[in-house]
Amino acid sequence: MCFKKHLELKLGLQLLRNVLLLFLQWPELIDRLNANVTTKSDNPLLKESSLEALGYICQDLTDKQKVAPVLAAIVYALKTEETSVFVSLAATKALSEIVEWVVTRTLEEHVDAIVDVLCAYLQTAEMNLYEEAAKCLYKIASRKCAKSIETPIVVSLFRDAPMQRILTAANLAAADSSTSCEHYKYLKALLDLLCALGIHLSEVWTYVMKPPPNFSLYISALSAFFVHPSIYIRAETAQVIATFCSNEKISSNEDFLKYIPQLLKVLPRTMSKSCSPTIGQEDLTFQYSRMDYENKEDLQREYLRIREYCLRIIRETMPNHFDKLFEVVNDWVVNRCVVQPQEVTSDEWELMKRFLTAVITGSYQNELLTTLEVRKKYLQLFDVIFNCCLNILNNSSGTTAPTTLPNFMNGLLSTLSSFFQIFENFGDRILNVLDLLKLILLINNENNLNVEITATKRHCIALLLKIVSVFPEQVKPYARNVFDLVGQVSNNVSMMQRSNLVHVLASLSNLASTVEEKTLFLRNAISYDINYIETEPFSASMENFLNNTGLSFAPDLKAIASQSCPYYLSRLNLKASLTALEGVLNQVEVPNNESSSANIFNLFFTVLPKIFQFCRCLTSIYMPEYSSKVHPIYGLSILEMVPSERQTLVSSITLEQDSNGADSKKFEEFEVGQFSNGYGNQEIAMFMRKFIVEISDLIQSILGLFFFKFPLNIYSINNSTELITGTLYAIDNVPNFRLRFWLRRAWSRIITSCPEQYSNTIIPLVTRLSFHLQKRLVEQWLLIKQTQTTDEYEPTEEELIAESTMSLLTRECSYFIVHFILGETFSLKSARRDIPLPITLISRKLMENENVRLAIIGLLARLITCPDSQAVVKCMPAVTVIVHEYFSTFNEHTSIELLVQSIKSLQMFSNDELATGPLLVLIYDIYSYLRPKYPSLLEVIKQVPTCLPENISTFDTRIMSMLQPEDAKNFDKIKKDLVRKALTSTKSRLHYRKASSETNGGDEELKEME
Repeated sequence: MCFKKHLELKLGLQLLRNVLLLFLQWPELIDRLNANVTTKSDNPLLKESSLEALGYICQDLTDKQKVAPVLAAIVYALKTEETSVFVSLAATKALSEIVEWVVTRTLEEHVDAIVDVLCAYLQTAEMNLYEEAAKCLYKIASRKCAKSIETPIVVSLFRDAPMQRILTAANLAAADSSTSCEHYKYLKALLDLLCALGIHLSEVWTYVMKPPPNFSLYISALSAFFVHPSIYIRAETAQVIATFCSNEKISSNEDFLKYIPQLLKVLPRTMSKSCSPTIGQEDLTFQYSRMDYENKEDLQREYLRIREYCLRIIRETMPNHFDKLFEVVNDWVVNRCVVQPQEVTSDEWELMKRFLTAVITGSYQNELLTTLEVRKKYLQLFDVIFNCCLNILNNSSGTTAPTTLPNFMNGLLSTLSSFFQIFENFGDRILNVLDLLKLILLINNENNLNVEITATKRHCIALLLKIVSVFPEQVKPYARNVFDLVGQVSNNVSMMQRSNLVHVLASLSNLASTVEEKTLFLRNAISYDINYIETEPFSASMENFLNNTGLSFAPDLKAIASQSCPYYLSRLNLKASLTALEGVLNQVEVPNNESSSANIFNLFFTVLPKIFQFCRCLTSIYMPEYSSKVHPIYGLSILEMVPSERQTLVSSITLEQDSNGADSKKFEEFEVGQFSNGYGNQEIAMFMRKFIVEISDLIQSILGLFFFKFPLNIYSINNSTELITGTLYAIDNVPNFRLRFWLRRAWSRIITSCPEQYSNTIIPLVTRLSFHLQKRLVEQWLLIKQTQTTDEYEPTEEELIAESTMSLLTRECSYFIVHFILGETFSLKSARRDIPLPITLISRKLMENENVRLAIIGLLARLITCPDSQAVVKCMPAVTVIVHEYFSTFNEHTSIELLVQSIKSLQMFSNDELATGPLLVLIYDIYSYLRPKYPSLLEVIKQVPTCLPENISTFDTRIMSMLQPEDAKNFDKIKKDLVRKALTSTKSRLHYRKASSETNGGDEELKEME
């Protein structure tokens, strides 16, 4: 039949779909359609249209008795030798609508026939039938049913003919996948099938009496995909292999064991990124990445997924295959790292650093593996790398001190640091490393002109801090050497590097035997920076801040280029001293008793007022009266996001190398003194923008650390309430992308660190902050909603950034509220246990205050209706605990508001399984605790459009029959079922079931809710 007639019938079928639901109660409809399919006829279009109609009906089919004959009819159509590919395609699509949820026994009757026919279709490219067949097979392989009864389905796919056909099709698709988007898309569909089959096999392996046929062939195919250029293919394959390695029975299977040495040998290659946008067009990984990912962020996330799976493989294979892993380590160090370091790419240095660390750390955690012989082997490799570094330095300088560094020295140092754990047994090697680091840090690099030397010095200081902080006992005999090293190199490093050396001294102070000795040591280490902050000219007023940073004046590019600009030097001094202070607060260990901690606290007490003044300046700068005083050359751009922040939020960045990357590189060079060749007003404005960001980050962190480290001292000072509340100054003007960092680093720590006896000092902060967050969440999400006028509306890049920013701020609010109520160590896993969740002492004390209680409950009510499911799920345990603990204090308005917001949230996230489960439980708890006291809650439930009166009456009667709220502590599954039945009609529950079946079943939390 001509294509025109076929199109006409298609249009008629579309009309049929629009009215089909009206005839679902027509008893003969499905039987008639089945008959059209199974009756011999010369009209293939009738069969095709009937199959498509059946496929459409199956999306909402609730009568399980009807499923078996529909499935039988579809299988009949599949098995019949048809000349029309349209019938085959329609039958395959109809089958795809059933196979995920049909009862296993029903499917099992036809599974071999279905698999055989679909595998035969894998060779039919016409009408894209082969891809539809692969997708249908994937749905069969990824069924989420009882493991014990799924075995025949898995075994069916492992039979000779199906497995051979799947792998043959994969080989053919792979041959042209790099040049053909369609072939690559088909290859991924086949890979999804193979990987789903592997995950399913790992779940039913216990019920398989022996390994399925062709398991060795299957592992061989996975091994080939494990080193495929495509990041997506490697990530999916790595997930299956990691799953097999963690399965006790599969990991000991002979067929699988044969491939372990091969898999471990190529593991570094699998972990390789090899997909930087700077790679040429001929690079296969680059070609595949262009087809797979819309932006660099998505690509990076996939790469991180590969890395996590590979590190999991290392952990799982460590106990039984450590010798193979060590061979990889030894071979790379001896034959690559120290022989051809100049050939190693930055990607390779980075991934091998992670590989080495995973193997070495994992082996040290298993005492059976780290025998003395193994530790000596590690020591030999350490010495090989150390001598390589030393020889390179000596060869570059002859008999004099080195003056240059090769660009791979950072990579060698990273590799060397992977072996630092040998210090536990061979502490004398610490002295060798100190000498090596000293040699590098003494290299002259005037004005930081050599970027490579500057970066390597920064790395050396980081390694020095790692040695002192991670191996304190081993460092004790060499504490004097560390102290002398810091003193000797201080004049040969930049101002910022000097401030980082202060961190080393702060960590070294923890080795002091008495508090007095520690205090004296810290005073000497930090005195320069304390004196500078005490006398700094920036924070006295907003005018001082603008003038002394140079924001009020036009930049002098020549003076900046020669590093003689007084504003530049002032900013650098300020940043260096604040960096030193923050590092000291991070590293120093403070005693738990008030008198001892007071000795250390008094060292920093004089700079505390300055820190609070800086808080006021850094929030005031967003006020129009002050931002308008910034010189036009800088403009308001200095208050915007830096490029790196935008890149993490925007989702429309192409994979091509763009200008942002170049700007970022120039920006880093600018920071270290490279001011020549093309730096103008735009670059200076970019630098000033970063300066504002960095100073804000430092002040936020320092403020939070003061309260976290000295809770017994800081809250007791005379005007603590005034100072703490003052940090909220100009909060209304702080943009969303900055507010979340103030919340995380400063305000959250101030509130959660407060001792119970000083709770009154933070009541104004808690109430004002909570009310402000409520207001901001409502207003900002409303603004975003108003821009989304229709479902087809395509948002601009700025609108996408605004929405992403609000999502992050909303989640930060959830983290804050959970940390405040349940503590910073709380995790969602603990919420699943059938035990009451402990409330922090400070939240219990503050919740006694009615204003605080109303503010917190109001914030929670706003959070659960924000259009970000992650934020909703995160804050749900906190809402539940507040209802359980404080329901007796709720007034009627609060009770109604909380119930209404919970129901709104359920309606908003009805298709989100992770959010829906906790919301159903929350609605049950709110209603069961508060309904006996407030009958108006029944009227709220009655207003839900999907409710049936008889279901509401049954639900309400059950709740009211309980003697007291504690009787409501049923299992979560019962709560969910009761609320779901009360609030939703049959049709609504049907759509819920379908949405649930489409949710990724591999999620741990989803399994719990099922």
